Amino acid sequence: MFDDSILKEANLIFEIENPVHLVNINKKDDFFFNNRFTQERRIRSYTYELLKKAQKQLPNNYYFMIYEALRPKEKQIQLWNDVVEKMKKRYPELDINSEEFIAKCDVYAANPYRQGSGHQSGAAVDITLCNRDGIEYDMGSFVRDFSNNASSENENLSEEAKKNRDILDKALTSVGFVNYPPEWWHYSFGDRLWARLTKSEIAIFSNIE
Repeated sequence: MFDDSILKEANLIFEIENPVHLVNINKKDDFFFNNRFTQERRIRSYTYELLKKAQKQLPNNYYFMIYEALRPKEKQIQLWNDVVEKMKKRYPELDINSEEFIAKCDVYAANPYRQGSGHQSGAAVDITLCNRDGIEYDMGSFVRDFSNNASSENENLSEEAKKNRDILDKALTSVGFVNYPPEWWHYSFGDRLWARLTKSEIAIFSNIE
């Protein structure tokens, strides 16, 4: 449950973000952006302010590389369909309409026909670290590497990857973000995942679409 200070903060966020206020992730703020999955660069303005605060916690020559923030529902459906195809090959014995199969897919992509993703609220980011030249640091796996290496709890990593994941996590959690454990790169603030992991009774942000 929120204490009084967090409730006041939540009320402030509601005033700022309702109606929805989106801004563009900007290179002038020392953010890097990887276009591998999307050209969409919008994010909730409050979430962006938190990212800028978190960036100040990074060591010298460490910068945030954003892969994705806001993800429109159409893109969430595409990602879901891609994951379904991968899971069909991995679990050919399962009925694709079964709850067991859907649950396995839901680990790697939130079901757009049910609760949807925090990305659809503009309050989640897929994020990694890079140097001032935009070269990504070793994190033990790539973003959207849907394997055991993607887990934030995976200990079978090099010391360099462990160090870099720790730097990423400490910077983001210091300003209120939470990590989605199956994906070391996915962090959010104020969405349904954040509410569940922080045991909050409310989610500040809902899906935009």
